[in-house]
Amino acid sequence: MPRLSTRPKPRLLAGAAALAALLVAAACGGGTDTPKPTSAGVAPDLSGVTLRVADQVGQNKAVLDASGALKGAPYKVEWSDFSAAAPLLQALRANAADIGGAGDAPVLSSLGSGAPLKVVGASRSSPRGVALLVSKDSPIHSVAELKGKTVSPTTKGSVGHYLLLGALREAGLAPNDVEISFLSPQAAGAAFDSNQIAAWATWDPYIALSEAKGARVLRDGSGISTGLGFTVASQQAFEDPAKRAAIADFLVRQGRAYAWTNSNKEAFTTLFASLTKLPGPVAAAVVDRRNIAAVPIDDTVVKDLQRTADIYTEAGVLDKKLDVASFLVRALSG
Repeated sequence: MPRLSTRPKPRLLAGAAALAALLVAAACGGGTDTPKPTSAGVAPDLSGVTLRVADQVGQNKAVLDASGALKGAPYKVEWSDFSAAAPLLQALRANAADIGGAGDAPVLSSLGSGAPLKVVGASRSSPRGVALLVSKDSPIHSVAELKGKTVSPTTKGSVGHYLLLGALREAGLAPNDVEISFLSPQAAGAAFDSNQIAAWATWDPYIALSEAKGARVLRDGSGISTGLGFTVASQQAFEDPAKRAAIADFLVRQGRAYAWTNSNKEAFTTLFASLTKLPGPVAAAVVDRRNIAAVPIDDTVVKDLQRTADIYTEAGVLDKKLDVASFLVRALSG
């Protein structure tokens, strides 16, 4: 197989990928706008609290600012910026940030490596935001026809990897029936455009960008992907009563911000296009497809995440079986 280029695409793709990751990481907490009382019955004073929020290329901050969701917050918010979920989660692990958002796959990878983190909020977005693509001139019209072909699920343990595993199983194929090539989004895009790979399992906005060039969706995430995203807290922040109360309040405000994007799609599309430098039609396709909603961490969320973790363990993404319930916080308390 020809050597695949790893030269990055322009920065707009990095920003777009970060916002795509952000779109699957909106959260819902168990708090209210009023800080909850501590065990002593006294609501913590949040006026001296600075909540350190890890972001990806400034996208979450922009949405929260645009929606006005942080107006009147009784604490300060200090933002830090990261290029992707992996370094963001590493910052939480090192206590360089208090909370941050990521998709289920990188969160599981981080928890599986022993990171002392707590999952405090959850969201669901449309499973159509992840898809297995083939080029417009490809002779392949079913997943079964990928047997013996080279496919990139983008990075190992990603939502694209999960979709590929599920699609292959559905088609009666095993992972070793195809040649799996793990690549960065930029390198996978270049390989796909130059027909060095037969199919690409990826997520928006890469789906929309490829569709604009004529790519076809062979199988989207409907019926396979959970659409789950999570807000994760460092152990230190979670154990601090005042920080925990601030996190509970922030989660409610963040949930409102994402509800705002759903009810103000035209305005959000303009913002999305401006932030990512994506063409208007591509940005509109991404926003129209996402339909994100904050959800409580309940039995269904635990079950869905455990199933994902078990499939990743079977595929060798996780070294050992992970009991996800021990990391999930169903409701924050003071």
